[in-house]
This record gives sequence, C-alpha cells and structure tokens, in this order.
Amino acid sequence: MNYVDVPVKEIHGNQKQKKRTTTYSEFLLAKKGVLLCTDVAQRGLDIPKVDWIIQYDAPHEPEDYLHRVGRTARGANSSGKALLFLLPNELGMIHELKRFNIDLNEYDFPEDQLAKIQPQLELLIEKNYYLNQAAKDAYKSYLHAYVSHKLKDIFNINDLDLAKICRSFGFVKPPITTINIAPQTSYMRRKKERNLSNKEKYYNNKSEKKSNTQYTY
Repeated sequence: MNYVDVPVKEIHGNQKQKKRTTTYSEFLLAKKGVLLCTDVAQRGLDIPKVDWIIQYDAPHEPEDYLHRVGRTARGANSSGKALLFLLPNELGMIHELKRFNIDLNEYDFPEDQLAKIQPQLELLIEKNYYLNQAAKDAYKSYLHAYVSHKLKDIFNINDLDLAKICRSFGFVKPPITTINIAPQTSYMRRKKERNLSNKEKYYNNKSEKKSNTQYTY
C-alpha cells in the first residue's frame, strides 16, 4: 500500500518489540493515519481517536470481534465505527455474532460503484518482483489462516472460489501453494472430545497422529 502511495504503518507479531513500540508511538502522535495490524494489536494498546476499525479477515471467535472493535470506543466522542468484510460463504459469522448480542448492519457493495483498479493491480504484481513475492506470501498466509480457522462449518477452504481469491491478491492465475494441514488445535480437540466416548477418543487419537497431511492449491 505504501508502494502505491497509500501511506500506512504496521504492527504484527513477527516484528521485534522495539519496532512495534516505535510504530505505536508514531501512530499516537500522528494527526491522521492508517495502522495495519494483526490480532497482536487487539488487546493492550490504548489508541485514542480511532474512527474506524476495518476487519479484512473475520475473527476466529466472537470474543475476538469485541476486542478488535473495542478500539473504536476511544474514538472521537467515543463514536468510532467498525466494518467487517465477509464473503458470501461466510455469512454464518453474522449468526455467530448475534448469539453474543452483537448486532450488525449488512451492506452490499455493488460492483458498478467500485473503482476499476483490478487491471492496474494485476500489472503491478506481475512487473514488480518484490510485490509479487509479497503477494504470494500473503495469498499463502490467507489460505493457511482459513484452514486453521476455529469455525470450520463457516470457514471451509473447500468453499472458496480460489480464482477470485487469487485475483484479490493481484494474480491472474492462482500461484501453486502447498499447505500443511496439522492435527487439530487443542481448542478443537477439547470441543470434539466433550461428545466422545473413551473408545472413540482412543481411535481418534490414533488417527490424529497420522493426520499431518499436505494439500496443494
């Protein structure tokens, strides 16, 4: 985004603490600006005058949504707004949020009202080696996050239109990507085991040890 003259700052877990602290301080002092961040910034950062929280990726749990948008409570007159992007196959997330008494207004953005920047984006990614590599890493990270999402019934990688997803990262054709599918997270395992008998647990544990597979997209 900085390369195409949309100035932003960033905070994420792969940065050293000193770098994150410096970026945080600079953002606090700025009169206006955009901060791109992962969930590492959803707690513990006191940033006043936050007008918008825009969530490109849906949270893993409704509680994470609350922590993210909690930044807007420090906005101008405590009236910050939040926007969450969802794909058509992800609309079940709305029902999950409503279960936690989180009411959302739904908006549909007509394509004829969107800026026609896709051709320029694809040309930029094709011609610039650094941005091309960064886009590939971002595409792979997006798919990996989808595979590891806790709400498996809503966020199923097999429901994705990979042709459209790859275009959002600036590719005409999806780059070949191999993703490791590790055994279930402890969160998913505990949730599953609550409904299993001891015999079922034994056979599931045996099968999980062999379930570290790879998928190529």
